[in-house]
Amino acid sequence: MKRAAIDNLALKGLSLGLALLLWLAIAGEKSSEMGLTVQLEMQNFPKDLELTGETVNQVEVRLRASPGIIQRLGPGDVSAQIDLAGAGEGERFVHLTADTIRVPFGVTVVKVTPAILSLSLEHTLQKEVPVRPRLLGSPTEGFEIAEVVARPATARIAGPRSRVREVDSVFTEPVRVEGARGDVADLVALGVEDPVLRILDASRVEVTARIREQHKTLRLRDLALVVRGGPGVVKPARVDVELEGPASVLAHVKPEQVRPYVTAAAGADALVAVELSGLAGVTIKEVRPPRVNLRLGRR
Repeated sequence: MKRAAIDNLALKGLSLGLALLLWLAIAGEKSSEMGLTVQLEMQNFPKDLELTGETVNQVEVRLRASPGIIQRLGPGDVSAQIDLAGAGEGERFVHLTADTIRVPFGVTVVKVTPAILSLSLEHTLQKEVPVRPRLLGSPTEGFEIAEVVARPATARIAGPRSRVREVDSVFTEPVRVEGARGDVADLVALGVEDPVLRILDASRVEVTARIREQHKTLRLRDLALVVRGGPGVVKPARVDVELEGPASVLAHVKPEQVRPYVTAAAGADALVAVELSGLAGVTIKEVRPPRVNLRLGRR
């Protein structure tokens, strides 16, 4: 037993001597300094909060060590870490000290820049907003865009509460309709102007641009108004009808193809209806006057 105790003391003495020699070797060397840009790691970030304003992702660290150690240092050997456990909404000041910098043995942290971080934290908000399709170019001459549809028509965005509230839509990549004579459909990605925000769910939508022959309007004046369903007299007895439809169809409209009428059952204040014959794609835009006085019976 006495022999074992003597062996333990010898081992402890040897270890102490080696540690002393190592310390003397390090202390005896000349020290060097260098600066490194290192990543900033935010630990225990609250899941229902978000950073607003400018975000600091890197810090400058000034380090001191022996030349041998300094020459072997790289950005991966050093990191800056701050703990946000328990942080709440609002402005927070975080002090970066030597204790927040992880460095290898034998390295001393001389300086951290910036030394103080100002963090602004806000609760996360989600909101559904309409999708705003964008088009590039124009259809071929004589054609026009009748409608632009996005499917789905809305998208959900998320981000800091104050920034989400300022956004009323998201937009798509441009869909090219240059020279088109028929419908154009494309699957395109969504974007949002504020880079702090993100789009949830699907990030792509289908945009369809419906292309039709250019539409125009045509007003036919002083058309005779008839009573259907029984004898009657109307005042005024003639109306104007404005049509809307493809230019090629409107160019060949004849008055007999447009028949304004009222029904005997309509009552004294009768609504004027219009029957169209052989006018594909044409609709009634306006009738003047829209109502007339109807008196049943013969004059």
